[in-house]
Amino acid sequence: MADSPATKDAPAASPAAKPPAVEIKNVKTFDLKGDNYSIVAVPGADLVFVGGDTGKIQAIDMSAEKPTPTAWDAHVSFVTGLVLTPKHLVSSGSDHQVIWWDRETRERVRAIPHPKWVRHLSLSPDGKMIASVCDDMVGRLWDAESGRPLHELKGHALRTPYDFVSKLYASAFSPDGKLLATVDQAGHALIWETATGRRIAAVHAPFFYTHDTNGHTYGGIRSVDFSPDGQRIALGGNLAGDTSTIVDSKALLQVYEWRSGKLTSDFRGGNFFYERVRFHHEGKWLLGMGGAGGDQKLTLIDREGKSLVSEAKLGLMFDLWLSKNSDVCFTAGRSSVSKWSISGGS
Repeated sequence: MADSPATKDAPAASPAAKPPAVEIKNVKTFDLKGDNYSIVAVPGADLVFVGGDTGKIQAIDMSAEKPTPTAWDAHVSFVTGLVLTPKHLVSSGSDHQVIWWDRETRERVRAIPHPKWVRHLSLSPDGKMIASVCDDMVGRLWDAESGRPLHELKGHALRTPYDFVSKLYASAFSPDGKLLATVDQAGHALIWETATGRRIAAVHAPFFYTHDTNGHTYGGIRSVDFSPDGQRIALGGNLAGDTSTIVDSKALLQVYEWRSGKLTSDFRGGNFFYERVRFHHEGKWLLGMGGAGGDQKLTLIDREGKSLVSEAKLGLMFDLWLSKNSDVCFTAGRSSVSKWSISGGS
């Protein structure tokens, strides 16, 4: 694949100075059968909600010596998105539903159908808006408590190059809640005004996507997050085109100035997909979580995305939740839910 103009501007992978010491430590791992695709935690507590491949949501107190999950039937199949509002737990799934649940009673409050798989949910920093992304390639903004529709965000192409069906993988609000980023399989990130639903910028990250002549597509931007100042977006996935096999794929994490489309950081390494990427709340580092592949891990990368600071390995992971102070995270994966502490880097 030929270099794009943005790639020529990318900084070298070696750091200019020794990065600060940061440690990721596994605090507790709880065995939870199946593939657990989504997780959200109650801030300041060890109570987590986990969604998986059986369609159930499970509430787990990770502070207990021997946690005993409380489970209920939520979706027909995969539960791939979870957010917590002040009153509700909201879930999404491959059964085309977004469902509001009472946080205390676990009773269903409302269900809103979508045309296709709803792959991800995100919550605005003030807790007032929810974004859903669906495989009809439309992002949607909702009032977080009433479920009232606010905006439909149409702009992602329905088909990838060479006319393959595309997917809309993830979204993220800016720290001030005024912007939303949505990302797709073909390597496009679109930036929207949440007040108006107007698209204000588009970033193309070409190395996240490729295809072959046998009707297969590879890659996609799996995760997105805004920097604390709202000026940049981090994109996570794998280096498509390097290989057509999952186990041999090479992780790719890039940071762009979204207004100009300029690539400012490029980090590659490890045989996995970055399924989730998150900025430290003060921008000190990037946290990346490796999913499918042969070398899954949590990685901490210095603030410019130029070098690896720390890493920790624990099997196949699908989702993570990072605390407001960036000192605790929870991960959900294959047959496990884990709590991690993050220290240092000051």
